[in-house]
Amino acid sequence: MDRLSRRAFLASSTVGAAGMLAGCLGGGGDGVSWQVHTAAEGASHYNMSAPLVELMNDHSEDPSISVTVSSSDGSVANMRMLGEGNTDIGTSVDQVAHLAYNGIGPFEGESVDMRLIARAEVVGQYYVVREDSDITSITDLDGMNVTPGPEGGGTTGQHQTLMDAFGIETEDTYLTYSEGGRALRDGDVDAWFIFHGAPVINAFSTDGENLRLLGFNDEEIGVVQETFPWTTEAEITPDMLQNHDETVQVMGTNGFWITTPDKDADAIREFVEVATQNPQPIRDANVNSTEFGPEFAHYDFGIPYHEGAVEYFEDEGIIE
Repeated sequence: MDRLSRRAFLASSTVGAAGMLAGCLGGGGDGVSWQVHTAAEGASHYNMSAPLVELMNDHSEDPSISVTVSSSDGSVANMRMLGEGNTDIGTSVDQVAHLAYNGIGPFEGESVDMRLIARAEVVGQYYVVREDSDITSITDLDGMNVTPGPEGGGTTGQHQTLMDAFGIETEDTYLTYSEGGRALRDGDVDAWFIFHGAPVINAFSTDGENLRLLGFNDEEIGVVQETFPWTTEAEITPDMLQNHDETVQVMGTNGFWITTPDKDADAIREFVEVATQNPQPIRDANVNSTEFGPEFAHYDFGIPYHEGAVEYFEDEGIIE
């Protein structure tokens, strides 16, 4: 019986014990237990990863995989944990992974040897200002007090790199995303850097008339893509956000599951196959993962994929 037919046969069975941390090893016939570090509970990376607990428990077989999904400070912290050997899988956006892999920006002198597993989402990211603010473009942020997210989070690293690219300086206040939204509404900061799908962006549900998205014009998108060539363009439309009545062009970033090269190839292949062949729970859990599936999961931006993931994508005909 081949891999796919075996998987169909076992689709409703339960294999292993989800959530156990014992033996975070790279592979083996008795199964593996991995810890996945994501972001704050309820954040996009947490949401896209939470379904992995049941998916791996219900469908993995060769080897069986159990995972624990943990909250963390986000992309920068996750990449550091990977480099230090303190997690098995970490989520990150492409820009932060690029900085970590190349040992630049917040990772100066501490490059992380990593391998991509799969792309899980595309996220629109943008700055939010108050409706009565004089800030109308990215360059207007020069000298302003910005909350880019929690220290160690992915948005924090992205914000600093963006400000460097535009040649401007901001006074940064590191707050959780929910604290950042409140600080903006209360007038304690001038701008709030946030990713679409974050639960706290529902501030627009009640305060939309008092808040405004700061879009990226074509020239600004060009600057972003010179810094991060793989960055995509994204749009936030009225149907995507309550109390928002215009289409705004924003920065689109890709979110990945990432590991280290020493993880067992068969186990990584199984992880990718289970996730991509059973995509609906991940799509349902995360507004930014609605296109997730086998072809979507492979997105090349310069960091190598793990050999187990490469084997899967080759067998699926997605790469040659």
